[in-house]
Amino acid sequence: MLKRVVVFLLTIGLVFPFPLFSAMIGEFAVVTGDVTLKRAGKTIKPKVKDKVETLDFIQTGKNSNARVVLSDETAMALGPNSSLEMKQFTVQGDKTAGLFSVPAGLVQTNIAKPLGPGSKFEIQSPTAVAVVRGTAWLTLVELAAQSAAKSSFYALEQSVFVLNPAFPTQVATVAAGNFSVVVAGAAPTAAAAFEATVVTGLTAQLGASAIPGVAGAAGAGAAGATGTGAAGAGTAGAGAAGAAAGGLTLAGIGLGTIAVGVVAAAVVVVAVSVSNSKTSDTPAATATTHH
Repeated sequence: MLKRVVVFLLTIGLVFPFPLFSAMIGEFAVVTGDVTLKRAGKTIKPKVKDKVETLDFIQTGKNSNARVVLSDETAMALGPNSSLEMKQFTVQGDKTAGLFSVPAGLVQTNIAKPLGPGSKFEIQSPTAVAVVRGTAWLTLVELAAQSAAKSSFYALEQSVFVLNPAFPTQVATVAAGNFSVVVAGAAPTAAAAFEATVVTGLTAQLGASAIPGVAGAAGAGAAGATGTGAAGAGTAGAGAAGAAAGGLTLAGIGLGTIAVGVVAAAVVVVAVSVSNSKTSDTPAATATTHH
């Protein structure tokens, strides 16, 4: 009987790679305006100190924002008209596994502590997957009625690795002070320095939910990225992206692979490279700016 139970649990783990049952992973630190929390088919109006669980879906309305602080002190702040799904979050010793989805709007994230070996922290959007380690960044997902979805990632501290699941071997390394854009049907744009005013404007939308100590770093990062190192940045960024792509190729991932398998394997390989890379390795690539 025990053997059957073990086999059943292993089978469930293979069929459903994400948790079937919710678990408390953090709490609300800021709730301003129209904020809703959907959990197990119910809609809740959260308050400060209310708990957040895996599988929760958080949504903000017009002129509203919220900030969630996870159990390891990682913070995630939502701007107006934004949504965030807490798909998975576990911490076991120094190993962290986090998977979140941003279907629409603006989310600022700050990983408070460097991720240990074997850790994985991912943000999914309608057009992209971002894999990170100890870092801070902005995710902006724009859903225009007359055009395809667009996901933009602004690295505020350290690096963010971005890919479009449709092009799993083309990974953009976005160093601090840079951004990359991913639209449906295209690979990520080469990382380019963002304008401080753009990030300042986005951060202002977060209002009281903006993560303390992160907002001020954005301008400094952009200024540093724009001021020096432009000549060699493009080569370094291209090399990093190529190395990541090479890792994906060596893993046996091809364009003919089943889509779900490509996405999963690509993210795993990128996560491994992120986990093993050094903090000082933050190459920046220059390209035509979009803002």
